[in-house]
Amino acid sequence: MFRYLTGILDTRERTTWKIYAVLSLISPIVDIFSFSVIIYIINIVVRENQASPELTAFTVFMVLVSMLKCLFELYKSKIANRFVYEGAQKLSMKIYELLIKEDLTEHNKKTAMQALNMVRNDTTNCIQIIVDWIGIVINGITMAGFAAVLIYVSKWIGVVSSILLLLLMAVVFFRMRTRMREYGERSRAWSIKANSQITIAYGSFKEMKIDDRSAFVLHKYGDASQAYAQVQGEYKYKISSIGVILQNSIMAAMFVILAVILVFGTNLSAILAPMVVYITALVRMLPMAYNVLNGMNNVEFAEKSYEALKECMAEYSLLKEEEKRSEAVRQKMLTLQKGVSVRNLTFGYSDRVHIFQDASIDIPVGCSIAVIGASGAGKTTFVDLLLGLLKPQSGHVFFDDYDIVTQSDAEGPCRAGMGELVSYIPQTVYLNGETIRNNVAFFEEEEEVDEARVIECLKCAQIWEDVRKMPDGIHTLIGENGTAISGGQRQRIALARALYKDFELLVMDEATAALDMETEKAVIDSIRQIKADKTLIMVTHHMSLANECDVVYKIEDQKILRVR
Repeated sequence: MFRYLTGILDTRERTTWKIYAVLSLISPIVDIFSFSVIIYIINIVVRENQASPELTAFTVFMVLVSMLKCLFELYKSKIANRFVYEGAQKLSMKIYELLIKEDLTEHNKKTAMQALNMVRNDTTNCIQIIVDWIGIVINGITMAGFAAVLIYVSKWIGVVSSILLLLLMAVVFFRMRTRMREYGERSRAWSIKANSQITIAYGSFKEMKIDDRSAFVLHKYGDASQAYAQVQGEYKYKISSIGVILQNSIMAAMFVILAVILVFGTNLSAILAPMVVYITALVRMLPMAYNVLNGMNNVEFAEKSYEALKECMAEYSLLKEEEKRSEAVRQKMLTLQKGVSVRNLTFGYSDRVHIFQDASIDIPVGCSIAVIGASGAGKTTFVDLLLGLLKPQSGHVFFDDYDIVTQSDAEGPCRAGMGELVSYIPQTVYLNGETIRNNVAFFEEEEEVDEARVIECLKCAQIWEDVRKMPDGIHTLIGENGTAISGGQRQRIALARALYKDFELLVMDEATAALDMETEKAVIDSIRQIKADKTLIMVTHHMSLANECDVVYKIEDQKILRVR
């Protein structure tokens, strides 16, 4: 686990963890040295019954060493925190890159909260595993050093005490190991579920208010958050109980040893100094033993995060290998001079049920195409296949001579992006909580936004008059997902966003469903006027809108049939 996690770090983070490990090793060496010096000073004072000037000076020197160690510990803490959070940030960037570059099928397997947990929590937990392992090793080495001092000073008593402490640690760890892993899995699952309930409450806020079901939603969140709190409480209790068990067990053992000494009538004055050293060393070993067990339990607790990260990193490696292979392939500039041609398309989300079976369609350049069909017939799936978001089991989708399925043209394998060619309005529109301006000029750098073009697109989308009346015009904030504006306004802003791009093909998936017929027709007329030579594909339920198009296709019985 440790080797794998350190192996996936960037060069800077690899250097940082090694620096932290060295600093962590120096710290206990200084501790053991300081403790040995204390033993040395006590022995000299007890033997000679006085302190020489040299001994006093040496003691003052050790005061300075202790002060320097304080500064050293602060620096080590800074390095540790920097490593954890910068390392987690670098890992989170890789996981986030995977999430935004993976194909649509993989994307649809995850919820937003699962993705959030993978990007934020799992990465931090895995970096913390590295820190925990370093702590386990360093504390183990330090314990061995103090055990050596213990044995040197107390002979057989030190040997027995060290063995008993080691056995006690082993028993506690193996008794709790499985439970800690179970706590980690349950905690992760309930955290995701509790966070999901928050998004559900925001996503269904209107329905919840109208149906007066806030108590139901609150109950669902309460169950999830209570389960999470219970798991966390049990986990923290087990962790704290380790310290209690260690401390009281060692104290009991010390009293047993003291009782044995008293029974055998040993001269207490003769063993007073070694006894003080023995007790001090044992007390110093207790927190180290606790840290070792705590670190090992934290590693077990984070096992599920480690498994999730490892799976993501395997996919990330495959993604990077694919990108590397793609870079070696000829780059092609995608064009749309002839049109789009779909040939013998077969697709299904499972091998048993096909949505399309040997379906074909021709979309001439410059034409407006309407795609109609019953709900569930596969209209949105067709759009996803057309845009390369889904890969069919068989068939071809040609943009002029380029096949986006096989990624090749007449000259052979090549790669081409359709971002500069296609503008797309999905069925479910996403608007962020920023201004109208930034939502229209989506994915555009702030300083590169063309405000004149933004206004032109808003006019074309038949929403400019509404925007002009808003308090801050195009700089008006619209709330998360456009909650501060109407559904029709949201859809028209999404349309303006699509028009902002310089496209050859505009694909609209129910993009005007929230508009009245008059506004809908005005929008389409504006698009035709401004983008007269562009190709338009509209998925719609409105026959009145479909009849405005040059060609109408209907999805029916796994085929795409031309009806007009």
